[in-house]
Amino acid sequence: MAGGETEWYLINRLQCSNDECRRLHNELPDNLIPYKHYDAQLIEDVVEGVVSETDRECEDYPCEQTMNHWKYWMQINEDHIDGEMKSTADRLLDLGTEFARSTDSLLKELRERVSPGWLKTVSWFLYNAGGGLVPDTA
Repeated sequence: MAGGETEWYLINRLQCSNDECRRLHNELPDNLIPYKHYDAQLIEDVVEGVVSETDRECEDYPCEQTMNHWKYWMQINEDHIDGEMKSTADRLLDLGTEFARSTDSLLKELRERVSPGWLKTVSWFLYNAGGGLVPDTA
């Protein structure tokens, strides 16, 4: 949370009703990104260049190295996000192979149309469709 404040969230644990799966899943609020310790909007602002380590308002925010990791993390996930979104949209909407093979970027379109808030939308879409993002291993 901005300014070093702490917020507590109740995370619902859900069990898959499919008899072959029966796995437990955590239902995260849309402002949280799995395995990240900061709000999705702050991560998005850093990736978009709206927030940097030189901003005075960001004194309690993550260090420069963390911000660079987020930028790298998004860079390595761009193709993955686009592929997951196309695959899920094709599966749900039966758009055909031409759509799935298109070089047009759904992520780029989403970033232009849903700003601010595109990272929350991407996270919600991917995780609720059974996918996810590649962790930052740097």
